Amino acid sequence: MASLAPYTGPWTRREAAHLLRRVTFGASIAEIDAAVKAGLGNTVKSVFTPLPTPKPPVNTADGSKWIPDAGKVWTSTAVSADPNDPSTSTAYDIRKGPGFYNGITKTWWSQLMILNPPSIQEKLTLFWSNHFATEMSVVQHSILSFELLAYFRANAFGSFKVLARRVTFDGAMLRYLNGNVNTKGSPNENYGRELQELFTIGKGPEISQGDYTTYTEQDVRAAARVLTGWREFGPRDLVQTANDQDLRDNQPKAAPVFPDNPNAVFVVNQHDTGDKQFSQRYGNRVIKGRNTVQGAIAEVDELLDMIFEQNATSEYLVLRLYRWFVNSDVSDEVRNDIIKPLANQLRNNGYIVGPILQTLLSSEHFFDAALRGCQLRSPADMVIGLMRTVPGWKPLVDPALESRFYGGIATSLAAQQMDLNDPASVAGWEAYYQSPDFYRMWLTTATLPLRNGYTDAVLVNNNALGRKPVLDTVAFVKQLSNPSDSLDMIAQLNEIFFAVPFTESTTMMLAEEVLMNGGRYYEWATLWNAHIADPTKNSAFNAVRTPLDRLFKYLFRMAEFQLG
Repeated sequence: MASLAPYTGPWTRREAAHLLRRVTFGASIAEIDAAVKAGLGNTVKSVFTPLPTPKPPVNTADGSKWIPDAGKVWTSTAVSADPNDPSTSTAYDIRKGPGFYNGITKTWWSQLMILNPPSIQEKLTLFWSNHFATEMSVVQHSILSFELLAYFRANAFGSFKVLARRVTFDGAMLRYLNGNVNTKGSPNENYGRELQELFTIGKGPEISQGDYTTYTEQDVRAAARVLTGWREFGPRDLVQTANDQDLRDNQPKAAPVFPDNPNAVFVVNQHDTGDKQFSQRYGNRVIKGRNTVQGAIAEVDELLDMIFEQNATSEYLVLRLYRWFVNSDVSDEVRNDIIKPLANQLRNNGYIVGPILQTLLSSEHFFDAALRGCQLRSPADMVIGLMRTVPGWKPLVDPALESRFYGGIATSLAAQQMDLNDPASVAGWEAYYQSPDFYRMWLTTATLPLRNGYTDAVLVNNNALGRKPVLDTVAFVKQLSNPSDSLDMIAQLNEIFFAVPFTESTTMMLAEEVLMNGGRYYEWATLWNAHIADPTKNSAFNAVRTPLDRLFKYLFRMAEFQLG
């Protein structure tokens, strides 16, 4: 029986690695061992401790700032450096276009994912960016996209309802789902639909035409009318050719209305002030129309209150979180014993996400052996996870090389179909919603060679590391407790890198056929001890490095390595 009771079973490297693999992409030997020493409760508490707010990304070519200070109102100086007022100006160069700055954000985010201490915050940030999906390449406004991403990070553990409210008024989302053209004379239904179908209550089975169990087409139309009149507030020419015009001429003739979100404005004459009638799915609720900015905000708040009063809304989010952190396969037992109790907890605590995730990730169910290795690793779990698990590498001080190094990480993720902040559609990445394949969609004839190519590359000299490999296999195995014993060494590597245990026959095959290239497993001790006896002797070093490189390359290409 699936149970949310606290896990009280063994707490070894294998359990600690399972937890850290799921919540932080991956962890080094030292981090895994520290978690074992701390115990489950302290480890969970630690990974839910908010990280310091990172400094925003800069233009790595010259170190110039392009993100305005938080809370600053947009002005024309937001796109040209003003040494007389640096607090409200940036060196955003509109001639470079949003793609250039979006690339900087992705590089910066990749670096954070790799270098941050063990924390669930970055993986939750990735979850929210996929749940409330916007495509940077569609938004075409790098500052707005960055600000929404920063909000997800700062509020990763917080209220789902508060996040939904912010997203509703966010400039990037207003651009992405056509809120800018949602007017009383021509209501645009895009956001009103996705708010319900994808972001909050979810689309149940269609009972009849236009009736989706949880909401109806009537509710989509009514929500669109509630949302009329909102615009993003920011320099409109960030996607245009540079010119000398006064950018303020292109602004909406209104001022931002949210102190914590200065990129949204309300245009009163574009708001539908009529009453909005919802269907029986929402108890035939009527939202009274208003004709002021505060009234329009109240209408949106009533819309969100109405949606969040429905049990289906909390169950929908818990289901999405479960599929992200635990398993895509959700049985009736899991729905009744895991999803529904967590959804009740979520509603009762004001939709605060952190506590329900702590309950889930500390549960007997989460540590069930059958759920270890049930996921097929996402590109982030593969790429970022490998970089986090392998310590000791460090890019050179040269900013250009460092940027190229982390930019290569972001590029690799995109090539493997996980382009950061640029999912394939408003529904996010298919691996988290597309039944019945789910995670299996990460692995295709196109992406498998790229995955293998990436893991091969960590064993090759890298220019950004001073012509050293990311993974020094000899230095890595020296961290193990008994590296001279080939079978024990492979067993420990299995604990660290793999979600599922090797069989005895697999361990022996790896020791004799791969590591020793056809020799006997016990012959490894002679090679290792000779290296330890004289670490400076090149021939002894190469005698262990060559088989270790061969072993690691083989390990990373095993089918079992794809499981998380």
